[in-house]
Amino acid sequence: MRTIAIIAQKEENDFIFNLNKILSKFDMKYCLIKEKQILKEKHFDYVILHSKPQKIDISLNSSYCFINMDEHQENNVDVYGNVITFGFGRKNTITISSTSKENQGFLYCIQRYLNINALGMLEPEEIPIDVEFSKEEDLYAYMVAITIARIEGNGSEYIAYKLSGKIMINK
Repeated sequence: MRTIAIIAQKEENDFIFNLNKILSKFDMKYCLIKEKQILKEKHFDYVILHSKPQKIDISLNSSYCFINMDEHQENNVDVYGNVITFGFGRKNTITISSTSKENQGFLYCIQRYLNINALGMLEPEEIPIDVEFSKEEDLYAYMVAITIARIEGNGSEYIAYKLSGKIMINK
C-alpha cells in the first residue's frame, strides 16, 4: 500500500476529495494522510504540497514530492526525494497545456524527464484527457493523480481510458 501525505489548508477539502476520487479509478491501494498526521521522521511514498503549510518551515521525506508552484513560491520547505512541480506555469514539471471549451477535457503534460526508479524514466509527453471538470481548480488533482498513476506504471492509454471511458487513438 502506498502512502500519500497531503499538505493542504482545511478549506481545500475539494482537492483532497477530487484526488481520492481520481486515484480510485486506477485501482491503486493507498492511504491518504492529512497535514496534522504527518510526522517528521516518517517516510512517505508521495507528499503533495498543494497549499501553503500551517508552519512556514517544514521538512518532508518522501520518494516523490509534488509542489504546487502556483501556491509555494515563497515558503521554506526542505524536501528529501524527487521534486515534481505542478501548476499552470510553463516552467512546471507537470502542467495542463490547454482545456476545451465548457470544461469538457484537457491536455495533461509532462514537460521534462522524470526519474521513476533506479532504472527508469518517464519521457515528456502529452495525454489528451476527455473528462468533464467543474472548475479550473479541479485540474490540480488531475495533474497529481495522473502523474502518480504514470509513476506507478500505468500507461497513457490506460489512464485516458480509465478517466474518460474512451479509447485513446494516437495519430
